[in-house]
Amino acid sequence: MKSFPALLLACFLGAGGMGAVAQTLTLEDKLAAIRKSLVEVALEGPTKVSSTQWVDAQGALHESSSFRSGVEVRGVRVLAYGKDEQGEATAKLQWDELYGSKAPKNGAEVKKAEPTCKPIAGGRLQHVLGLQWNIGSRFGSDEKPLVEALRADLLQQIANTGATAALWRVTDMPQSAKRSSYEQALLGSGLDELPWRLEVSAKPLQRPESSNPVWPNLGSGSSADALPGDESKRTMARTLWPTNTPTTVQVELELRLVARNQSKPVMQGTATITLQAQDTNWGMQQLSSASRTAAVQQAENISLQIYRTLLCQPIVGEVTQAQGKQFRINLGATSGVRVGDTWLLADAVKVPGRVLEAGNAGQTVMAKVQYVGEHYAQLVPSAGPGDKVQTRWAAWSADEAR
Repeated sequence: MKSFPALLLACFLGAGGMGAVAQTLTLEDKLAAIRKSLVEVALEGPTKVSSTQWVDAQGALHESSSFRSGVEVRGVRVLAYGKDEQGEATAKLQWDELYGSKAPKNGAEVKKAEPTCKPIAGGRLQHVLGLQWNIGSRFGSDEKPLVEALRADLLQQIANTGATAALWRVTDMPQSAKRSSYEQALLGSGLDELPWRLEVSAKPLQRPESSNPVWPNLGSGSSADALPGDESKRTMARTLWPTNTPTTVQVELELRLVARNQSKPVMQGTATITLQAQDTNWGMQQLSSASRTAAVQQAENISLQIYRTLLCQPIVGEVTQAQGKQFRINLGATSGVRVGDTWLLADAVKVPGRVLEAGNAGQTVMAKVQYVGEHYAQLVPSAGPGDKVQTRWAAWSADEAR
């Protein structure tokens, strides 16, 4: 039987050895290891080969071939760096399916589904959701304060759940009018380029015209109907003063969670909630305690759906600016990005789906974070052809998962 010190040494070599080796690797070594692993993983799946031949005007025969991997992925995680028996750098990768192709499509399926993946323990990076709130135009002036109160409860609950799970953060996106390209370049901010957009639309359901009678006692019992000498009607008119019943409105919520530059949502569904104001005739309309409890419960249900959806989504950034030797990605301090972090930049159209085609694996760049803003980060190339980087390229963390 091995002694305790021997077991402790074995554990250290197994758990800490890879990390110690990784510290000795240069960024060029790590980039080469990632490229090699991308090709190896692509070869494990089905590959479609397309070949085209043609003869030019001079009678020369030309042939062009394309290779497309059957593995559809959205993100790549670097689990660990190391070295093989020949001393060459290696990278252990984990591939994430494209927007969770096996993920449930609606709320009912979400509740029944079990997550097929787990977040990396202690992961620092988080998703950032921009909440876009759309209120229908058919709400009355006395109903809009109730809908705004519902919005505040939803935002707070979703933010709290994301913080507790350490999986996402949510920020409120103000409504803005459509801008021209020039106005967008001049007035645009990081909020316009967030990786995720949570769209919540609220509209009132059909209701009876007399659902909120304001003066129900006007009519035969009013003082105008009392005749001289008829004390009974005069007394009735004095005791039945007009009253205003609490405002009540039934609201239908439609939710869509959409990734940037994608039209198909990864999560969508509808929910119905009844809002009622407090029993008061003075001041701004406020939600009753029962309605507020129902709003919080609905927000918890929505947060659970978001959790089960984002649990299987990798942290993916996008190059939004590429100016020579400096790039900007749409992930910043809110996402957990720090100065000095290393990121892998690649053309998401070609890598990893077409990484087997000649030259595509080489179109990957390692870059380091030089400056971090709230919703963006500035990077400079450290390995690979930095002059090839273009906007719309994908950005994946190249640091070891921890």
